[in-house]
Amino acid sequence: MGGDSGPPVTVPAALAALKKHPLLQITLVGDEQQITPLLTSLSPNDATRVDIVHTSVAISAHARPDKVLRGSRDSSMFIAVDRVRQGLADACVSAGNTGALLMAGRHLLDAIPGIDKPAIMATLPATRSGGYSYLLDVGANVSNNAAELYQFALMGSVLASSLSERPHARVALLNIGAEANKGTPEIQQAASLLADSPELNYIGFIEGNQLYDGVADVIVCDGFTGNITIKTSAGAVKVIQGLLTKTIRAGWYFRLLSLFARPLLLGIQKELNPARYNGATLVGLSGIIVKSHGHASQDGFEHAIRHAIKQVEDDVPALIAGKMNHASE
Repeated sequence: MGGDSGPPVTVPAALAALKKHPLLQITLVGDEQQITPLLTSLSPNDATRVDIVHTSVAISAHARPDKVLRGSRDSSMFIAVDRVRQGLADACVSAGNTGALLMAGRHLLDAIPGIDKPAIMATLPATRSGGYSYLLDVGANVSNNAAELYQFALMGSVLASSLSERPHARVALLNIGAEANKGTPEIQQAASLLADSPELNYIGFIEGNQLYDGVADVIVCDGFTGNITIKTSAGAVKVIQGLLTKTIRAGWYFRLLSLFARPLLLGIQKELNPARYNGATLVGLSGIIVKSHGHASQDGFEHAIRHAIKQVEDDVPALIAGKMNHASE
C-alpha cells in the first residue's frame, strides 16, 4: 500500500483488477484504518476475495534499503514479500521504496538456480506493432560481468515471451556502437556467450538511439547503464509533454490548430502515458515481485497488477529455471 499516494491509489487499482479477473484473490497489506473506508464499493461476492493484513509500519521512500532487514520486519513491504515466501501469495506488487523491496526480495526469496544476481526488467515503448520492448537491468545492480549479462538475456527472453507472447524474443546488447569491435571487455564477452547460446535469438548490438525502434524485444545492459537510461527516458517524455502544452498555449493560432489536431494529440498522449508502461519485474528470484512507480496513477498501478497476474498464470520463475537448466546443459 506504499507509493506517493498510498491506499487512495493502490486500493481502487486492486479493486479494478479484481472485477476484471474473476479468479483473482487479493491481500491488502497496510493500515486497516486507511484501507477499509476504500472498500465500500465492493459487492458481497467480491468482498470474499479480499483480505486485509494490518500493519501501521511503513518504509519511507527516503529510508535506507537495509532498514527493511534491521528494523522494519513489521512493515507492509516486508510482510507482503514474506507472504510470497510462505506460499500465501503468488506475487507481490508494491509502489514503495525500490531499494528496500529489492533487499526484502533478496533476503526472503531464494535465487533461481543458475542465477547469480536478480535484475529489474522495465517496459519501454516501441514504434513497431506491439508497442513494447523490455530493458534489463535497470537498477538492481551497479555493475555486471559477462556471465550475469548472459543470465539477464535468458531471463528477459522468458519474461518477454510471457508478457508479450513472443516465443522467439529478439535479444540485443546495449552498446556504444553496432560494430563487432565496440564495447567494454564485459560486453564483448557477453556477446560471445549470447551468440553461442541455442536458447537465445540474439541479434547483436544496438545503440541508445535504437531503443524505441522495436528492433529488439529484449535489451540487455548492466544496472548502472539501465537505470540512467530509464530515468533519462522518463525525463524526455516529460519534456515532450511540456513542450506540446507550452506550444498550444502560446497563442490563439496554435490553440485553434490543436482543436483540429485533437485526435492526433490524444493519440500521442495515450502513447506517452506512463501508466501503459508501469510495472518493473524483479527477475531471478523464486517468487514474483513487481515494482510499480511511486508516482503511478490508479491505471498505472492496475497495469502493474496485470503484469503480476500474467507471470503467475505462466509460472515465470519455473520457466526461467527450466531455461537456465537447458542452458547449463
